[in-house]
Amino acid sequence: MPIRVTPRATRRKATRKTRRKTGRKTLLTALAVPLLATALAHGTPGGPVVRLFPTTVLEDIRETGQVAEAMENNLQDIIRRLDLQQQLYDQSLCRGADGDPGCERIAKQLGATYLEMLETMTERLPDMERAVNNTRNSLETRLREELGQRSTPTALQDMLLGGTATQPEPAQSSLRGRSGVRLSDRFKQYYKLVATHGESGGQSLAVVAADIYLDMEEASHLIAATQEEIARATLMEQLNQSFGLITPEMTEVVNGVKSILFGEAIAASPIAAPPYIVGETQFVSPLQM
Repeated sequence: MPIRVTPRATRRKATRKTRRKTGRKTLLTALAVPLLATALAHGTPGGPVVRLFPTTVLEDIRETGQVAEAMENNLQDIIRRLDLQQQLYDQSLCRGADGDPGCERIAKQLGATYLEMLETMTERLPDMERAVNNTRNSLETRLREELGQRSTPTALQDMLLGGTATQPEPAQSSLRGRSGVRLSDRFKQYYKLVATHGESGGQSLAVVAADIYLDMEEASHLIAATQEEIARATLMEQLNQSFGLITPEMTEVVNGVKSILFGEAIAASPIAAPPYIVGETQFVSPLQM
């Protein structure tokens, strides 16, 4: 039987086809392995780690708390003096005593202290606004990157529900809208909460991150609105100084500052009551001494 001799060109062509097929298989394998690994990771509890609170975010939260504490310390002494002056005004029966020189003098002193408070807020609010916005922006970036891009809908649901679909939804957030807590203490609690818990510990950190972000968003709008009002309130009080008047607006503004910074409930009692300190004696009017 005659032996068929394959031309050299034909053998080279067949070899190239074999190499191309092998190359395609190798390329497909190289692409399929990471895709399969990603799919398995998303579909299993040991999937990609979601890092919502890296060091940069923790530092932003801590810095915001420090700025809030500095603002509280600067305003607290002023608010104490406002409270003393207000109580002296009330206990001197100055309400309705128009034209009384002593009452006018007390009212002007109170108004001057009120202006000092507004000036201090004007100086401190820009730093507070910067710190709040930095924390808000860094959290927003992490939420978008970690939850929006790296999580499947199922994984996101597990994170938000803490892995339990039947877990009852709380009536309101455990972090937001709390009264009786200083602003700086709230940030300290935020920092402690996210710094001492792992990504899988306790309450879902995805929910915590969303809570803090919403707090920062609300605070940013509040600071912007406050800055717009300070100039108008300052002008109005400068006009009132000429007449020695104590207006309801003063009471509202100071009570609002107390509520935001010191967590005190807004009330219509004295214009300003400083945060309670254990062992502090009550104010005694000079008229009673």
